[in-house]
Amino acid sequence: MNKTVVLAFSGGLDTSFCIPYLQERGWEVHTVFADTGGVDADERAYIEQRAAELGATSHRTVDIAQPIWDSFVVPLIQAGQWYQGQYPLLVSDRYLIVEHSLKRCDELATRAFAHGCTGMGNDQVRFDLTVKALGDYDILAPIREIQREVGEVRKYEREYLEARGFAVRDKVKAYTINENVLGVTMSGGEIDCWEEPGVGARGWCKPRSQWPSQALRRTIRFEQGVAVAIDGVSMSGRGHIGAVESRVRRIWRRSWHVHRRHHHWPQGAHRL
Repeated sequence: MNKTVVLAFSGGLDTSFCIPYLQERGWEVHTVFADTGGVDADERAYIEQRAAELGATSHRTVDIAQPIWDSFVVPLIQAGQWYQGQYPLLVSDRYLIVEHSLKRCDELATRAFAHGCTGMGNDQVRFDLTVKALGDYDILAPIREIQREVGEVRKYEREYLEARGFAVRDKVKAYTINENVLGVTMSGGEIDCWEEPGVGARGWCKPRSQWPSQALRRTIRFEQGVAVAIDGVSMSGRGHIGAVESRVRRIWRRSWHVHRRHHHWPQGAHRL
């Protein structure tokens, strides 16, 4: 059997754990980071460095922010549809992450694809069903595997990495954070314990002391149902929703959606 696997990699706790975990079971691990528009250049560089540090055989970064805009944001806004009537499907990037990861599988002539989803939420379904829809591939899900054996999974992952000499950033010790062009989701910490969210779960929301005293207004121009400019400045889809997010996140109050065990901040899409 070809022991080569492609891992959808984000640089967070779960996917960082997956690299040595899979290697110790005989897998040659190749990582793919799909930049969905939620990180800056410094974070991209960190993710690439993290993959190398953990021992990935190869690493590839692909930019899919504009395809998310074209394939998901534009139809979503034109249709005015929300997931369960509550929020835009900001996790729609998962489908494109899988698509580009499987392209790497094909290049390496392997059927093995791995992800860092847990067995608690909907992401495992998005990843797994997309894989099955796109071809004949084998799915490896290390976090689901260890959940059968250990109780405090995130603690286990941290200790596993630290025992092998790999540091774990403070920002991912308590939470799983997913940012893309549509917004940000968070899980872990007190969220997993069904407790009131703490300061660490604030995400993009500013504390009350930083709320503005005046309302902020921006003008968005649409053409045939597609946003094309903000305050008279034309820009691409990625640039447009990014500009809306950057303006809104400065002023938006502590408002989030709690869905199962996640917090969601899709404020740019809400404004559009």
